[in-house]
Amino acid sequence: MVATRRRAFARAGLVGALLALVVSPGDAPAAELAVFSAGAMEPGLRRLIPAFERETGQAVRLTIAVPNVLRHRVEAGERPDVLIAPPPVVDALTRAGLLRSEPLTVIGRVGVAVVVREGAPVPDVSTPDALRRALLESESLVFNRASTGTYFEKVLERLGISDAVRARTTRYPDGNAVMEHVIRGPGREIGIGPITEIRPHEAKGLRFVGPLPASIQNYTAYLAGVLAKSPAADRAAGFIRHITTPAARAEFAVTGVE
Repeated sequence: MVATRRRAFARAGLVGALLALVVSPGDAPAAELAVFSAGAMEPGLRRLIPAFERETGQAVRLTIAVPNVLRHRVEAGERPDVLIAPPPVVDALTRAGLLRSEPLTVIGRVGVAVVVREGAPVPDVSTPDALRRALLESESLVFNRASTGTYFEKVLERLGISDAVRARTTRYPDGNAVMEHVIRGPGREIGIGPITEIRPHEAKGLRFVGPLPASIQNYTAYLAGVLAKSPAADRAAGFIRHITTPAARAEFAVTGVE
């Protein structure tokens, strides 16, 4: 009887040891790598993330939002592993000790362009004067409330037509909503947005007219950094290296990132 119990305990101990090996923390799959990014980088990231996941076995959870929304979410206590945003947001979070100062890597810059619905009259936007006439002649003007829209407000002031177009201007929180509005629009509408947010909508019925004239063009740079309290800092740094290789930059270039 005693011998039988001993053999049973021995078997139980062996099974327990084997189970411990199976569920060993070192063998457990890594948690998702959380990436916060501004919308302008989304098309390029969508092209690059699958290869990173295949090569590393690391799942990535991508969250897209307006840069200031990302900043407020981090300040409120959310802790992604990677942040991709323009310098003002990156600088603010770095000063607050929420984002590591190293590595901070420039991904690229994105310009602003003009769009209309496919089939609508294509305006001349090659010079500031031509753009001014096109905006005054449009039935509707659509742009976002993010960094691109903030800059374009200044362009309208510089062109001296802020008051003239205000009543027929529609604003949206993000560029995607701007593009969808223009695609559905019935008249002579003009949309303004980052080139990277325009390109994915061209196949849906959007017409890329052209970039803002060089003298009033604005480029937004985007940097990638690791959050100070990321539990996966090494993997986060590896992700940043993955999206800044020469091959990755070529993928971003296809989407409109210089």
